[in-house]
Amino acid sequence: MEPSRKVKWGVLSTAAIGINRVIPAIRESSNGQVVAISSRNPSKAREVAGNLGIPQSYGSYEEMLDSQDIDAVYNPLPNSMHHEFTIWAAEKSKHVLCEKPLALNSRECGEMISACESNHVLLMEAFMYRFHPQITKLKEILDSGKIGRLATIRTAFRIPMSDPNDIRYQRELGGGALYDVGCYCVSISRLLVGDEPTSVQGVARFSDQKGIDEAFVGMMRFPGLESGLFDCAFRSSLLQTIEVVGDLGTLELSDPFVAGDSPTILKHGAQPETFSIEKANSYQLMVKHFNQCVLNDQKPRYPAMDGLKNMRVIDTLYASAEEC
Repeated sequence: MEPSRKVKWGVLSTAAIGINRVIPAIRESSNGQVVAISSRNPSKAREVAGNLGIPQSYGSYEEMLDSQDIDAVYNPLPNSMHHEFTIWAAEKSKHVLCEKPLALNSRECGEMISACESNHVLLMEAFMYRFHPQITKLKEILDSGKIGRLATIRTAFRIPMSDPNDIRYQRELGGGALYDVGCYCVSISRLLVGDEPTSVQGVARFSDQKGIDEAFVGMMRFPGLESGLFDCAFRSSLLQTIEVVGDLGTLELSDPFVAGDSPTILKHGAQPETFSIEKANSYQLMVKHFNQCVLNDQKPRYPAMDGLKNMRVIDTLYASAEEC
């Protein structure tokens, strides 16, 4: 692709995350444009396309993937459908930005990666939080040694969700707190440590009616004896937080995943030191990076293999919780 081109995007489904977050991010980027949207409900696809000024709408995902006018697809389908339609897109020579978690298990992740590699297309997991400058600053401070040797990372991500009809409450669609929000806690712990856990333990509260984990608590042990502790839950007041504990100080970030305006705070001794981070749209930064990789044939900052590694940890956490 010529560097001057914009990546032409097709969106799989009319999911709210696409309409409210990713489509606006693509439009605000300088190197991408949304040219199509699809739904299994043709009238819904036409309605959303009309409202958002998207040129093409399709009444099936398959039909959109057959289009020669699309370079890349955003896949925000239910978790159970990530595997099938990512592979389908790869076989149609489409690059794929796939929502988290990348799949339902590490086997599916591996098959998705193989399909994309075989068809020479890019696959990236849509963990937008990693592109926000507050995460860059957090890692920079940690790596500087200012808080000393890393000992523990504590994270939490809880959301107020009680609608039993929400797809995140549907076991067959890949619902559950660990898949939906706990995956962020696993991801950021691995990112900050810079290594994979050697052992994990998980405890879950499973819904009697739906069979999904409504709450999950996990512990990860890393090679340097660092520990990662996290909890995630539905049916809770909104909370997202991270605390990075070293032997000389502590870093706290109040909105690590869906960034607000709160500063990064470095607690060092008796007087906390505050670092102000510029406001940024993490979705836009993620999309811009993806577009650059497609247009310039570059490797992404976070390759699909990272999604596979994250899923391996999630697989083991679930296995541990089911044994309890």
